[in-house]
Amino acid sequence: MNEFSNDVMHVGQNTQGTPQNVLVVMNPIANNKKAENLFKKYCEPILHLAGYSVEVLRTNYIGHAKAYVEELNKLPDVIVVAGGDGTKSEVITGLLRRQGSSCPISFIPLGRDKQPKSSFFSLSKQHELDYVIQLCNSLVPLLKNQSKYESVIQYDVLNDAASEEGAAQLKPIFGLNGFSWGLLKELDNKKDKYWYLGPLKHHIAAFLRSFSGNVDWQLDTDYVYTPPCSGCSNCRVQRDKTPPNKGFFTKKLVSPQNGKVDASYKLVVNEKCSSNQEGSITSNQINISLNQNSENFDELESKFINSLQPGWEFIKNIPNITNKTIEPNFIVKSRTIKLYPSANTPNIFYSIDGEEYEPRPIKVSIVPNAIKVFC
Repeated sequence: MNEFSNDVMHVGQNTQGTPQNVLVVMNPIANNKKAENLFKKYCEPILHLAGYSVEVLRTNYIGHAKAYVEELNKLPDVIVVAGGDGTKSEVITGLLRRQGSSCPISFIPLGRDKQPKSSFFSLSKQHELDYVIQLCNSLVPLLKNQSKYESVIQYDVLNDAASEEGAAQLKPIFGLNGFSWGLLKELDNKKDKYWYLGPLKHHIAAFLRSFSGNVDWQLDTDYVYTPPCSGCSNCRVQRDKTPPNKGFFTKKLVSPQNGKVDASYKLVVNEKCSSNQEGSITSNQINISLNQNSENFDELESKFINSLQPGWEFIKNIPNITNKTIEPNFIVKSRTIKLYPSANTPNIFYSIDGEEYEPRPIKVSIVPNAIKVFC
């Protein structure tokens, strides 16, 4: 920390025009309630040493960060997210629901999944040191004012399969890490129930699930998707033509700077962009992530796994399940995708950036270059 502090002082003397007002959105129960102590011990001193005015918001309930950021009268120069994936998603959602105003974001990896797994055994101080270095280094782009725009995933609830425009007055949700729904995600959530088994908890959760009935293993889903597009008059400027609904879509989802970029696509024509491809599938697990393809533009990658069946074959697959190396049986690459779960779908919740939501018909789409991130 002494070595890093000297570097911070050196950077502070040579960097001009860096933001001064920082709002830290802290989830105090992240990482088994260790997040707040880690932040105060290693991260907050660095921010003060660099000359920032730091305000800390300790979230008290699910949705607190989202509502707070959305309703702020004046945004800070920077928002630092000190928590896990759920806190990150809430802050991004709050920002993009605002009427056009936004600010840069910096992420500190304080979630449980970001901590080295071997630190559970406390065998070596080296693992703790590596984690502290990771926390400190996450603040370096902010200190050096190194940022870039990143795309996010937008989730909209659909009222019925016939009309997207008939959606209820529900605000969209935004995230970075993706969508997960099905048996494998349920096992990942239930493993903490067997915390006392340490590194075997995921294996035990999967083993006990292997004897359950076949009925709740299947997700019957209709889907409609549009092919990937690098940007054209249909997908990049249609947002400007759509009148805002009351409380559903915000008038602007991106900053004015990004709006100018969208205008450059008005002359680009891609007839395939608005074409819909439909299908139905029965699967055990659906994962949707945002990736950059070989042509250097963003696309959604939806992976469907339908090879899992209860019994001995599932037990033999447990090592692949716990290591998350099960190969998908079907992959869809798209710009948008709509999912319509059947009426007899098992009561397994959607997971969006680690937060659970009731399964309903939804549209998943990309918002290009939506947020400015220090990274």
